[in-house]
Amino acid sequence: MDRKPCVCGKLKQRKSALCKICFNESKQYPISKVRHRSKDGYIYVYYRKHPYADKEGRIYEHRLVMEKALGRFLFPFENVHHINGVRDDNRVDNLELWTKAQPTGGRVKDVVKWAREILKIYGDVSSTG
Repeated sequence: MDRKPCVCGKLKQRKSALCKICFNESKQYPISKVRHRSKDGYIYVYYRKHPYADKEGRIYEHRLVMEKALGRFLFPFENVHHINGVRDDNRVDNLELWTKAQPTGGRVKDVVKWAREILKIYGDVSSTG
């Protein structure tokens, strides 16, 4: 049986217009705009290439919106909070960046070092919103 090549040049699936790799890529955000709702009400998308996607390739949309607004990936110790409490309202003006990074007691020298690291990451608070 003569299989024709995919747009990328590899052999495509028998009954598909694309090879398996191109098909999987087409299902991924940002190409695919399909949004899913989790059981707890948050919107997620499939984005396997994202460094913080779970093992299924899912990432919450509000985290992507905040990353786009900041121009960088979120750190693992950062959270995105919905100001109005509506978990599927992912407008950038409804989102706040929160951080979990904080020392729980310690030597003053260590706390000052931590504070300098936070200032290096975030700089002037007024400039980040």
